[in-house]
Amino acid sequence: MWSKFEKTVMIKRIIDEASIKRFKDIVDSVSHIVITCHKTADGDAMGSSLALCKVLRKMGKNATVIVPDQLPLSLSFMTKGFDYVTFSRNEVMAGNIIRNTQLIMSLDYNEMDRVGQSMKTLLVGAKVPKILIDHHLNPSKEFDVMISHPELSSTSELIYRLLDESGWLDYVDQQVASSLFIGIMTDTGNLSFSSSYPEVYHVMGKLMEYGIDKPYLYKMSMDTVPLNSLKLQSYALLNKMTIIDDSFALITLDKADLATYNYKTGDTERLVNKPLSVKNIHWSTFMREDPNCIKVSMRSEGDFAVDELCTRYFNGGGHMHAAAGEFYGSMQEAVELYYKIVEEVKNQNKQTI
Repeated sequence: MWSKFEKTVMIKRIIDEASIKRFKDIVDSVSHIVITCHKTADGDAMGSSLALCKVLRKMGKNATVIVPDQLPLSLSFMTKGFDYVTFSRNEVMAGNIIRNTQLIMSLDYNEMDRVGQSMKTLLVGAKVPKILIDHHLNPSKEFDVMISHPELSSTSELIYRLLDESGWLDYVDQQVASSLFIGIMTDTGNLSFSSSYPEVYHVMGKLMEYGIDKPYLYKMSMDTVPLNSLKLQSYALLNKMTIIDDSFALITLDKADLATYNYKTGDTERLVNKPLSVKNIHWSTFMREDPNCIKVSMRSEGDFAVDELCTRYFNGGGHMHAAAGEFYGSMQEAVELYYKIVEEVKNQNKQTI
């Protein structure tokens, strides 16, 4: 029964042939490649970057992953056996690698601003081809090749399709498949989010054929947190969450809250999703006071589009049901703006209750 399924399932080709040809021609013509992802990398950013890096290295390329800032501890298990460079900790090394590369690949972000100003300056200044591989809306025009598919679940799914359509699946091994599987799983909430391409299930099935340890990957990426993270999130839900009209949730954490629980990057991961488990709550917002701004994350359900709100009010963007941005001001000012947005939403009757 399984062998019959395996023979009949085909993954639809969705990347246009001109982009595939241009992508392959550029890769074939260079030996030094830099792969980058966005700040505060998540499972999809790292999964897609590490997987593509290993494939390129198996092809004989000198490929390096450069991440803008420190990875969350929750992703450390992904990087075993991989070497990468953290820009914020090794600016001189990263700068030299970027200045000497022949190709820059931008994964899981749609514009250079997502890597931070210092790293952006180096990337933009590099006079080499730049390839975008991403699934976010409204990609910037600053790339030479744009492989952009917002309809897909994740950049990791897009990487698998790119490898498939480029004829490079022979370079995929268990480690590459595991990285892509983690990327898809984390960016879809373990396949609980909506996706207009049901073929994501076929892609994950293909990845499982490489003998990946699915229970372990789920446990480590979706169901394991540091103790301080658990305490911080419990405190946030109990003491710092406000419910408005039984439909909207706002969680705020200021510097004092974070210091009390010895906050580390990634400790608030998925906190914004938790209020949506309450019946009738369709819009959840989380605000965290970072050193230079207020980080804003939004999640929603139904017809409520949070990407529009993050783009309009918080210098950000994302997807219809998952978006983020930044507010440059105090936490009090950010909260005041939030309540103004709530009133606007209520007046325009945009929420789905």
